[in-house]
Amino acid sequence: MQWPFRNDFRSFYFLNATQFLGALNDNIFKLLVIYLLINVKGPAEANSILSIAGAVFVIPFLLFSSGAGVLADRMSKRTIIVFTKILELAIMLFGFFAVLFEWEIGSYTALFLMATQSAIFGPSKYGIIPELVEAKKVSKANGSLTSLTYLAIILGTFLASFITDVSDKNFALEAGVCVFIAIIGIATSLGIVRTQPQKSTKKINPIFIYEIYQTLKTCWKIPHLLPAIYGSSFFLFIGAYTQLNIIPFAMESLGLDEVGGGYLFLSTAIGIAIGAVLAGQLSKDRVEPGISCICGFFIVIFFFVLYFFSHSLTITIIVLGLLGIFGGAYLIPFDAFLQISSPDEKRGQIIAAANFFSFVGVLMASFALYFLSVKLELSAAAGFAWMGVLTLISNTITTGRLSSLFFPFFVNKILKRFRRLKLASPAPDPSTIIILRSNSWYDALLLYSCLPKLKILVPDHYFRHFPWFNGLLESIRIIPPEPDIRATLKTLFGQAKRFQGQNSSVCLFFHKREDSAEIIDAYNKIFGQLNFPVLYAHGVKERIPKRFLFFRYYQKQITLSFSKD
Repeated sequence: MQWPFRNDFRSFYFLNATQFLGALNDNIFKLLVIYLLINVKGPAEANSILSIAGAVFVIPFLLFSSGAGVLADRMSKRTIIVFTKILELAIMLFGFFAVLFEWEIGSYTALFLMATQSAIFGPSKYGIIPELVEAKKVSKANGSLTSLTYLAIILGTFLASFITDVSDKNFALEAGVCVFIAIIGIATSLGIVRTQPQKSTKKINPIFIYEIYQTLKTCWKIPHLLPAIYGSSFFLFIGAYTQLNIIPFAMESLGLDEVGGGYLFLSTAIGIAIGAVLAGQLSKDRVEPGISCICGFFIVIFFFVLYFFSHSLTITIIVLGLLGIFGGAYLIPFDAFLQISSPDEKRGQIIAAANFFSFVGVLMASFALYFLSVKLELSAAAGFAWMGVLTLISNTITTGRLSSLFFPFFVNKILKRFRRLKLASPAPDPSTIIILRSNSWYDALLLYSCLPKLKILVPDHYFRHFPWFNGLLESIRIIPPEPDIRATLKTLFGQAKRFQGQNSSVCLFFHKREDSAEIIDAYNKIFGQLNFPVLYAHGVKERIPKRFLFFRYYQKQITLSFSKD
């Protein structure tokens, strides 16, 4: 029987507990292997051990995520979750004996098998959320799941370091703790109510790259899904690099040992847990990828602060916490958007493809650490600076591709605090083209508050030498004017017609153009030829007095009306 109580969070709580215990075990055992091998081979091998451990952990996600996604769409996701928890217990028992005998190959093998179990678990873990809660609660549910995941990372990082400290590096005792946690995880997984399979007829293809390619073709047809997959993957890249690089950073810049470096990551993990909850609360009943775009630029700033203040322990702890908060808020809207926008019968495969690229990011983090620290011989602090540069480039591109989601969020949540749009007449129908003449870009952007599906076309010769700009922003097109004004106008209206076919409102924005009146006059002469309904936007600006606590300030307001002339 289909799970009928989508408002009842009982099963979701058990899912949260199961995921928490799994993430806890992953982090304890991963750090356990790293500490064990550094203890056996010496601190000089720390960078190599961290790189190898990172690669060994991520390869199963690349190999098995696609097949796991197909399984999640064919079978009950609850059945898969219970099976993977039983598998986890068997792997932890193997890992216990590998650690007991300080067997290097066995320890890496156990790490590989643990990651394989997590790869199979992943698509079902996230794919089952929309089957347990209402669509409008998916963002909050993701925030809760991610928050508890990073609380598990916090506790796992702490326990791995703490048990290593207090037990005088008794790694076998630590491995025994992992076995005990796996047993509890089986018990919590049994509390999840069985959900019906989605009855997908898809079969597992051993050539998983082809399956991922086919899934991406499906994603291409769904607006903004590919940028969301990329954004989620990039978070795993910078998150994995931060976790791997923090131990060398602590040893080089702060004079701590490898265990002290493990403690440092607690600050980031706490921040991610807080940021995940905040993102869920800010999104309320909507999915807001605009939050991710804004948070990405703050992450850039904090990477550079880590570089410039690398010798200050206090600043490092604070900045790592802030990096985590904005990182958590960066991830949640992307994950929620993936779950909401994916078709029910292909949700597992799409989440699996996203997991694949996420762990490509984790693998690239290991390579990046090795390349920057070993090949280029850069300091760990300089590595964070390079991450800042990469994040700036990546987030700029992502924001551009999501600009039709970013601008409405930015205008309604941020810009309206300083500038306000008031309509003196009803908002025009999407079939109507708006012509706006203004010296301020703010006036054009404020239209997003009343027309969320808006495309802005700007004739501006200053951008003639920047053709890449139109490939960057999805919702704004800069069109260099041609010598013939009528040709320019036909180009503008040709673009407008294409956007209107996408059910989008269109604004022709003449920004600081001396010949804008001439262009509009040319339109009037060929109006019958083009046969486009046009409304002119007329704005009146004023300053509205406001008060915040004891402070008085003025908010700029534009009152806009639309007419045929």
